[in-house]
Amino acid sequence: MGTRWPSWFWARGTPRPPRLWVRRLGWVGVSLVAAVVALIAVLPIRVPAMSNPTVIYDDRGRVLATLYRQNRVPVTLAEVPAVMQRAVIDAEDRDFYGDFGINPRSILRAAIVDLRERRIVQGGSTIAQQLAKTLFLTPARTFTRKIEEVAYTLKLEATYTKPEILQMYLNDVYFGDGAYGVGAAARTYFDKPVQALTLPEAALLAGLIRAPGAYNPYVHPKLAQQVRLNVLDSMVAAGTIDRAQAAAAAAQPLGVVARRPQPGSERSYLIHYILGQVTAAHPNLADSLRRGGYRIFTTIDLTMQEAAEKDFARYMPPGKPDSQGIVQPEGALVAIDPQTGGIRAMVGGRGNPGDTFNRAVDAQRQPGSTFKAFLYSAVLSAGYTVADRQMDAAVSYPGADGGVYRPTDYGSTPYLNKEVTVREALAISDNVAAVKWANLIGPERVIAVARRMGITSPMQPTLPLVLGAYTVTPLELADAYVPLANLGKAIAPWSIRAVIAPDGRPLAMPAPPKARQALSPGVAYIVTSLLESVLTQGTGKGLLPILQGRPAAGKTGTTNDQKDAWFVGYTPSLVAAVWVGDDIPRPMANGYGSQLAGPIWAHFMADAERGTEISDWAQPGDVVTVKVSADDGLLPNPSSPTVPEVFLRGTVPTAVSPILSRTAPPAPVGLPGDMMNPPEAWPPPPLEPAGLPPVAQVPLE
Repeated sequence: MGTRWPSWFWARGTPRPPRLWVRRLGWVGVSLVAAVVALIAVLPIRVPAMSNPTVIYDDRGRVLATLYRQNRVPVTLAEVPAVMQRAVIDAEDRDFYGDFGINPRSILRAAIVDLRERRIVQGGSTIAQQLAKTLFLTPARTFTRKIEEVAYTLKLEATYTKPEILQMYLNDVYFGDGAYGVGAAARTYFDKPVQALTLPEAALLAGLIRAPGAYNPYVHPKLAQQVRLNVLDSMVAAGTIDRAQAAAAAAQPLGVVARRPQPGSERSYLIHYILGQVTAAHPNLADSLRRGGYRIFTTIDLTMQEAAEKDFARYMPPGKPDSQGIVQPEGALVAIDPQTGGIRAMVGGRGNPGDTFNRAVDAQRQPGSTFKAFLYSAVLSAGYTVADRQMDAAVSYPGADGGVYRPTDYGSTPYLNKEVTVREALAISDNVAAVKWANLIGPERVIAVARRMGITSPMQPTLPLVLGAYTVTPLELADAYVPLANLGKAIAPWSIRAVIAPDGRPLAMPAPPKARQALSPGVAYIVTSLLESVLTQGTGKGLLPILQGRPAAGKTGTTNDQKDAWFVGYTPSLVAAVWVGDDIPRPMANGYGSQLAGPIWAHFMADAERGTEISDWAQPGDVVTVKVSADDGLLPNPSSPTVPEVFLRGTVPTAVSPILSRTAPPAPVGLPGDMMNPPEAWPPPPLEPAGLPPVAQVPLE
């Protein structure tokens, strides 16, 4: 209700002698003047410093995010166009350059209303008064505060020039939608610097000052148009513009840009990750980063980040809120440049309000058959070839607690009951063949290769390991696929290129990681060739048209009961991993990696690399391409149908296919001379099966 006049001064129904009333009013006036003079003499004027926000940039200097306690972009008065200055002055304080900070007529008019109501109702504030209120006073509406307001206003006028006061006001006033100051308002509503504001834009911003919530153009566009018209009329009345200019400006659309994502959107996960990387190197900056003034330069590509956010939101399956209000299923996407290790895009979830769990870096989930890329990297590193075979038939191994472990294929047919080559096994994600290969070379060898490639999470040397029994994070899995995209070279993921402190001083940050050879170029190239078959003829073949002819390789993954859906894939210039699943694992409808994660991955890759040069992997010198029998992968006989296949030099099969075909061309296929003499000890002898600790639950696809 506000502070009422004291009962001794005014009591309704009680007559007062005129002389006594005048005398008391005079004493009040003298007291007020004395109080104001005293306050002016002792009031300290310390204008709070308006710091720049902390700005996070992508690798090309484009703004990824702006962090602030308040969204403010400080500007000088010289940067504010005259039309913006006049719009504010004409709308808020037409006599700004002629008054001394207070308008006696407005104050008297407001005082009469306040006396009649016996409480503070009207203000009558000038620009200087509004600035004094926001800089130095609380929002309380009391007579004492009005006295302080006048005192602070006069002190401002005595301390600063009119241009200085106007500059402070334009940087301080709230324009709504989180924008403090005209610099932030120009960016928020029009996505342009303040220098580029036009007459209709300036009139709209000036109109928002009086009641930014009521006239918000995103919420109340018709009211925003009306308040803009009111400001234009005020500018005409002040002689700033003529009626024709006002009419032309009023006819323009509001022209506001799309509302920017608010905290809690998909990008918030990335921002928290980046800040965490900075504070890991400088723990003392945890609070000051958000107070503003820092510039953080990252490896992120804004175009890719926007594509990731768009495609993730568009192709995630429908969901329902859980008991915490988080829409399930959730998901994550992370993309890495395989040449540098730089993280290019990251989405850690749907962006549910209040959700801070970044699934891209913190969600430990079973990877399913995406782990088979590490198995077959180990198989080829052990000296086997893509033409070598395993029988997909019933088999059993010692299991946990003395039980029996029997791997099966996914779907209605547990066994194919035929031999499958390495290429066929990986393309169709054959589980039985994968477990047999793991038993042959030993799970320890698979773990060693996976560690070299980038898997850091705990693993045990059990056979279900190769079906994705042990958990990893999406970032970890994407990083471990980097050696395949980069011809064997691994490089740890990183995101911070430089950090500049508010004083311009660069802060020390860890140097970019160096590449190391995790696989031979030939093995990486051949495994990539195998993973290309996943897209051309295997579990991911429905995704290939989305890529529009761009060479790519990848692997689907689906775990038991469809609790986790994955797709991890790459081109020569980009690796990306996508995971979909409930935060608390539970079966999902149609929860296959190819159906849930695959479309997100494929559309992201197509959008992220649209317009870039299409390239393929260069075949390393230790790899040869040979035509082999399509029937069994051996050297073709004169009747064999043939297919091209890739081998490490010295590992081309020497046996000729015994299968005769009536449809094959009669001419034999010649081989390069250096392939006629493979190593003596070929094929390599099988290793002793490894011991089998207890078996975990086994992912399927």
